[in-house]
Amino acid sequence: MATVADAWRPTSELEHRLQETVRAGDQESYFRLIADSELVVPVPPDLVDGMLAGDAQPSWPTQEEDGRVHVLTYTSASAMRACLGPSYQHFMTVRFGEIAETWPDDRWWLAIDAPARGVPAALPIEARLPAWFVRQVAGGDGRPPQVGRVSAPWEELRDQHRDLPRESPRQEFQPANDVERELLRAAANNDHDLFLQTLAGTDVLLPVPDDTDYAMRPGRPGFPWQTREVDGSTVVPVFTSPERLVEAARTAGTGTEYIKLPFTVALRYWPNHDWVLAINSGSPAGGTILAQQLPGLATWADQRAAQRMTDGFEPQNDIEGRLFEAARRRDTDAFFKILLGAQVLVPADPDTPWGITPGDPGFPWRPVPVHGRTSIQIFTSLKWMNEAVGSSRFIMPTLLDMVAAWPDTGWNLVLNPGTPIDASMPGDKIRSLGPPAADRATPPAASTP
Repeated sequence: MATVADAWRPTSELEHRLQETVRAGDQESYFRLIADSELVVPVPPDLVDGMLAGDAQPSWPTQEEDGRVHVLTYTSASAMRACLGPSYQHFMTVRFGEIAETWPDDRWWLAIDAPARGVPAALPIEARLPAWFVRQVAGGDGRPPQVGRVSAPWEELRDQHRDLPRESPRQEFQPANDVERELLRAAANNDHDLFLQTLAGTDVLLPVPDDTDYAMRPGRPGFPWQTREVDGSTVVPVFTSPERLVEAARTAGTGTEYIKLPFTVALRYWPNHDWVLAINSGSPAGGTILAQQLPGLATWADQRAAQRMTDGFEPQNDIEGRLFEAARRRDTDAFFKILLGAQVLVPADPDTPWGITPGDPGFPWRPVPVHGRTSIQIFTSLKWMNEAVGSSRFIMPTLLDMVAAWPDTGWNLVLNPGTPIDASMPGDKIRSLGPPAADRATPPAASTP
């Protein structure tokens, strides 16, 4: 039976190297890497608003196991969410040495990449350290007592997660999942609608270079789209399973690293009007979407996603609740009146000054293509920002300040794309006085198939 550990993939250079030490059985090197690293410390969802408002202080997240209190830390935000669940979106990064210096209780242990109770995760780079060993490792001595899950010796852990041998190519195509079975049926019947409907509701694997920053998403400027030249056309491949990706990589002689994301997100940020999208290249459960179809398909896919979210939509704050009610009434004027007075989240580079305002030089005007149009993205909560661009530094100006300083009438302003409270404003209307007119991308409606 497949486990989370079987499907787990490193998302940073640290995790790649830790995985190598696990496979080699080199525990001392494992702890030397940990000693020089920054670890992710989760912020519980119920403390986020208070911390952002300055009303609450961060604390050590803990979990009791086998009569011991463990401080929970993780090697990446991705590992944190795999082990704690998707509700954990916020975190701090702390160097291992600082953890040792400020250790809260000598009776407590440190848990690295440990799952929460009830979460079926078991990452192969998991470890648990008593307080005395935390200080020993921080002091430069990585000779270990034990690493890995307490119930499994190191050798068993190593053998369980070493690379599996690859089977020789199969003569008859075998779909890897239900999505591929539906795509195969659509391709066999030349059913274009079924093919697109199936893709619109699924996640896909997007190839990336080996040295990619795994926190990047297509919604960020500079995302490294991987392309191939096929019959004079530039093609971007995406896949619906690791099996299809590995098959194509063997044929093309390319790497097998990837990120997993909703198909709608890949479409939304399609970078070039002339590039072709290829799904499962070389597979019977595959197909090609022409470049001229992609902008319209991207808009349709986001509209469909927003409609499916509408019935169970949960606003993240008061502003979103008010926006949602205005959107349900299709009251565009009220929607933008609410939005103009609100603070919004603008993704920013790590070195962006905290106090910067839209009129200042260096403000992070970072345009990206959204539905084929050059756009500036803003968000009303961290949830939608993280889903669109991944974990990112951000600043919080008011939308009114951004409107007053808008630098380019050729840029659209895009709010919360792919959600029931999304909107887009053409650049030539943004500077107008009063609530700007807008083209709503997806006015909420009752969810329909």
